[in-house]
Amino acid sequence: MKILARSTPPRALIRRASLLALLLALPVSGVCGDPAAPAPLSPETTEVLTQFYAYDKALPLNVRIAEKSAVAGNPRDKFVFTSQSGDRVPGLLVFPKQAAGPVPCVVLLHGMGGSKDAWWRTDNFSRNLAPRLVEAGFAVMMLDAPFSGERTQMSDFDNPNTFMAPPRMLPVRLRDMILRAAVDYRRALDYLETRPEIDAKRIGAVGYSMGGVTLNNLMAVEPRLKAAVACVAPPFSRKARLAAGPALAGMDAIAPGNFAPLLGDRPILYLMGTTDIYYTKAEAEEMVATIPGTAKQLKFFESGHQLPPEYIDDAIAWMRTHLQ
Repeated sequence: MKILARSTPPRALIRRASLLALLLALPVSGVCGDPAAPAPLSPETTEVLTQFYAYDKALPLNVRIAEKSAVAGNPRDKFVFTSQSGDRVPGLLVFPKQAAGPVPCVVLLHGMGGSKDAWWRTDNFSRNLAPRLVEAGFAVMMLDAPFSGERTQMSDFDNPNTFMAPPRMLPVRLRDMILRAAVDYRRALDYLETRPEIDAKRIGAVGYSMGGVTLNNLMAVEPRLKAAVACVAPPFSRKARLAAGPALAGMDAIAPGNFAPLLGDRPILYLMGTTDIYYTKAEAEEMVATIPGTAKQLKFFESGHQLPPEYIDDAIAWMRTHLQ
């Protein structure tokens, strides 16, 4: 993974700009014959896609602890830092109350319409995963994704769910939200590395729905994540994108199926629903099959987009296996 820095030679920038133009002009999957058929991405296309997730580590984070408090007796820091694009990103970092020494940390990525604070509400769509992880001895960190939570002013306070609902249908904004969120989380990992309470060599992540999509792609470009659980993450297969037409236009840069082959032999668990309206069982199986190595795992629940409470046991067990 190459990091785009201020010192990047002009010739390299011109080459990347040319590759981006190529991506806009050509489909990134499918070859002669069935345009919906999955096909390996070329090295040039792969380089283009990963550059969407590049960031400049030289940009200062300007972190500030905005508030110190506790949740269920567990110490909680609310912090803010500067995003790649210059806006301020709020986050929460919660530590187990009886932690001894640096602890492993699980990063949580919320779904569409969610927020960092929603992880702690009893009506949270992804249930009580955050408190359960803390009880299990993990620190947890979560951010507000762009256009979400305390960042809704970025979209004139619209709910992000409207981005994919008629009559608006703003698929490009959805794409940009996921790309920007991924870079925000990379910068948040930079911050975690400065916290002495966190064991930076034992960081994992769990993403739900849109957060699962973001996490799948983030895992492909971010070696600091040692384990991941992607929940009900739509693969955005090329067949589905072609069938959806304008509703999923321009999604090549965020389609998890394009990044799955880049995951290598990394420990990633997919928890999916058999009746989820956003993908089929076959699409999920096809995507996971493109991941090389044996560390991957795919499990289906007899559910829709909201998984049953038992998924939390699987997520915690996965993190215990690979982080503790």
